[in-house]
Parts: sequence; structure tokens; C-alpha cells
Amino acid sequence: MDSLTTVARLEWWANSSTCLAAFLVAVTIVDGEQGWHAAGQLTRAEEDPDLAALCELDEVFELCLPDDSTMVVMVTALTPTGSFALTEA
Repeated sequence: MDSLTTVARLEWWANSSTCLAAFLVAVTIVDGEQGWHAAGQLTRAEEDPDLAALCELDEVFELCLPDDSTMVVMVTALTPTGSFALTEA
């Protein structure tokens, strides 16, 4: 099983040209036999209400990794402390 733990940016896009929010997150992505799964944590706990509000509108975000690669993810299992799970969108 391969894994990656890194700091990334979680972006919420209103449309293809307008990013309305970006959150710095610590994320661990694990690639296993059944595909990948990931867990993350906001680096700034005070942003939790903003992330929760956007998740209520649409759970689809873009995860931007330090190597400039991106993937479309769904933020699920958001907790009051700012931790969450990521699944493939």
C-alpha cells in the first residue's frame, strides 16, 4: 500500500472560472487494492464553519497537491474540529 501525507489546497469552484474559496489542509492519501481513500484536516480550525457551509451547497472540491497535480474530490464526514474524509467525485 502506498501513501502520501502532505499539505494541499482544497478549492471550491462556483464555475469553471471562479474559485470562491481555498483552504489549506493536511491530507493523507492511501492507495490500496480497493482504490484510494484519504483523510484530511484543516490547518486553520477557524475556517471550519466556512468549509461546512460550502459542503452543504456542494461537496465537490478540487484538491491541489504541491506537485501542481489536481483531482476532483468529495468532502465527506466533516467533523466540528475540521477533519474530513475525501472520496473520488
